[in-house]
Amino acid sequence: MSALASELGEWIAGLRLADVPPGLLLKAKDHLLDTIGAAVSGDGREPVRVAARVFRAPGTVRLLVDDVPRDLVDAARVNAVAAHAAEIDDTEGCDHTGAVVVPTLLALLERDAGRRTGHELLVSMIAGYEVGRRMQSALGGYDAHNRSGWHSTATCGVFAAAAAAARALGLSAAQCTSALAIAASSSAGTWAFAEDGSMTKQLHVANAAGAGLLAALLAEAGATGPGAIFDDVWGGYFHTHGNEHVRPGALVAGLGDRWHAAHSAIKMYAACRSAHPALDGMVDALRAGVLAAGDVEAVSIELSPFLRAMICPESPRTVEAARMSLPISIALLLLGRPLSPDAYEDFGHADVAGLLRRVEVVETDALPDPASVRVTVRAGSVTHVIERATARGSAEQPFSAAEVQEKFRRLTVPRIGRDRAEAIVGYVGALGPAPAGPLPAVWG
Repeated sequence: MSALASELGEWIAGLRLADVPPGLLLKAKDHLLDTIGAAVSGDGREPVRVAARVFRAPGTVRLLVDDVPRDLVDAARVNAVAAHAAEIDDTEGCDHTGAVVVPTLLALLERDAGRRTGHELLVSMIAGYEVGRRMQSALGGYDAHNRSGWHSTATCGVFAAAAAAARALGLSAAQCTSALAIAASSSAGTWAFAEDGSMTKQLHVANAAGAGLLAALLAEAGATGPGAIFDDVWGGYFHTHGNEHVRPGALVAGLGDRWHAAHSAIKMYAACRSAHPALDGMVDALRAGVLAAGDVEAVSIELSPFLRAMICPESPRTVEAARMSLPISIALLLLGRPLSPDAYEDFGHADVAGLLRRVEVVETDALPDPASVRVTVRAGSVTHVIERATARGSAEQPFSAAEVQEKFRRLTVPRIGRDRAEAIVGYVGALGPAPAGPLPAVWG
């Protein structure tokens, strides 16, 4: 048995409320509410319609979109796609951890209503976030792993879902270890969607949530996983998936003292997170009157080749690709439109195309921080330069609980009404030592 796998499995099985910093417990509530809101916003979008047509096994677990209940695993799959469909879900975890972990746990909560407390739900959620982020770190970190072509939400997310489900099911240490080892066989998903804006990015979370949940259920039923999964052996996970940057010890380094789950971030723009620092700068400049949208003559975007492929796709042809496009996001801001999920439906309009003709994208390796983007805007006699590497909503600049709740209302009230939205806000806020019932009805 791998010492790394065993240590991680023991930690998941032994994690208790008293081990979790109080601030992290509150943060988990914010991310739970935020992910539910993102899923409600996903209702009716094409990736969700596709997923709902395929993942149709009948059951009693309700969805976060307007459709009939499903069985445990298919409900998690559909809800996961809904949470990620509008690119407004949380990030900087495994990457999009909420879209994988929250649907997994809500499905179990619905099936087993009243069998675990609100605190146990949140602790299981934190276990998933922690393991997902640690797996990404062990693979060399976000840049190294994703630069190799892997989509970390998919490859690392399956471990996050497995850990969360294993903790929620109360599995033993050996069973938790097996759940992780079984999940490794379903770790897959690449960035090929960046070339044409296809739906696999939105569908990757269905595989991660469903496979992670199944791994925990299999372990609960007695299935075993390869004990040497995280060792340097032929077929070992890091031996197969890794690169020269892998550091398997990061899976357990500082376990219980250093909380990687605290790194997760919440997004206010329905755009790729790597574009958010530059978008924050544009929003600030427009609000402060430093730039007048009507006066903009030219925009230059300088960024690394890696980020160029990620957030400046050539001629986006789908709304999913448009949400990944920094030039389109800048054009929408200059047109006075909020970067809401629905705003990107207008990506092909003539006014957007007119502004895009003024945008130049330049690849460079000369920026001081490889994660930063430099945007230079020329407007009349004014030249304004934006260069940031971090964005609002991150661990360094977190949103308040009130801001997260306001985002939730903005996304959900137009779809499900204020009464239902407030019932969900109240439910999440009240999660505590009492047994947790199912989530209040989202749809009528």
